[in-house]
Amino acid sequence: MIEIRELTLRYGDKTVLDRFSIDLPDRGITALSGPSGCGKTTLLRVLAGLAVPERGTVSGIDPKRTAFLFQEDRLLPWRTVGQHIADVLPRERRGEVPSWLTFAELEGEEGAYPAALSGGMARRLALARCAALGGDLLLLDEPFAGVDEERAGRMLERLRGLDVPVILTSHQGAVLERCDAVFRLDGPPLHTQC
Repeated sequence: MIEIRELTLRYGDKTVLDRFSIDLPDRGITALSGPSGCGKTTLLRVLAGLAVPERGTVSGIDPKRTAFLFQEDRLLPWRTVGQHIADVLPRERRGEVPSWLTFAELEGEEGAYPAALSGGMARRLALARCAALGGDLLLLDEPFAGVDEERAGRMLERLRGLDVPVILTSHQGAVLERCDAVFRLDGPPLHTQC
């Protein structure tokens, strides 16, 4: 169990988290759903150690052992699809690049540069790169934005097959239906819906 207790975080005079507490599963695929701007991304950033709350605690995870997928793809225009995957793998695992391209349904695109990819293809590459990086927990911010429903479903099942807990944010009903747990949130400040 990932225990989040009494988190408070402000950006200037905007309170995003105000004594926010919740318990999240530490296995399976967990979704955080809620309107844009309610604080879901901030919560993920705290879990990853990328944002430091003014007060409160998180237990049950080590932020240094998480992999984070940002809402932006953050692809490097001078690196090919295959290089993006290879860049996060230790030398002894570089032979895994083809399997991660299959994971993202990008077979045959290994030599392409990001400018040649559609928005959905770029998103799938960013997700595969994050999953290949690995860790004890995957934190995914809108991982299937721009990805068609059927393909998103297949990739969710591949994520499940990695046997690593996943916490993701999503607005997509078809994605939420395939998750093991869904927490419906609102805000700011972030709170659970009744």
